Amino acid sequence: MKKKRIVFGACVFFLLAIFLLYKPILNGMAHYLVYPDKKQKSDYIILLGGERDGQRTRKAAELYKAGLAPKIIVSSGAQISWRTTESKEMVALLKQLGVPNEDIILEQKSRSTYENALYTRELLKGKTLHHKRITLVTDNWHTRRSIFIFRKVFMDSGIEVNSVASYSLEKVWLDNWWQDHESTQEILTEWARLVVYWIKY
Repeated sequence: MKKKRIVFGACVFFLLAIFLLYKPILNGMAHYLVYPDKKQKSDYIILLGGERDGQRTRKAAELYKAGLAPKIIVSSGAQISWRTTESKEMVALLKQLGVPNEDIILEQKSRSTYENALYTRELLKGKTLHHKRITLVTDNWHTRRSIFIFRKVFMDSGIEVNSVASYSLEKVWLDNWWQDHESTQEILTEWARLVVYWIKY
């Protein structure tokens, strides 16, 4: 009888702990995907593809105008339609926002975050870097994986990698994300990709 009471008590405690902790744990999972911003003088701003509403591009233009870096590399090989590419649309918006064409560099081969890093490094080969630093611009929930893979690819290059987050107008919830369908899909997909990157690279 005493043993049954102990087992019952342990089960109640376990269930209570899950009930009390599941929200902080799940919220923590989402917040972990966001790498802290670090704004330091850089040689290049790396604008990553995956645009939804132009907010990544707007953040890159904002940082450029603030003097964070003198050049922007637009990194995306995604085809929007048979007539145009994502990178061309991003370049068009950069120009509208006042970034001159001569300060924009196109990388149009990448189809993933890993390839963003790989082809960006290829572009930078042989270039003189004064600060030995690049700054990534992407959605806040994508910064952890981006920083992880760029630092892996640039590991022996002597180039420091930082990031600054942009925020989509259709915001992904970081708190209580499981209560919103789009946020749930984004957070779980990003976590799956992050785990794959940890294992693969």
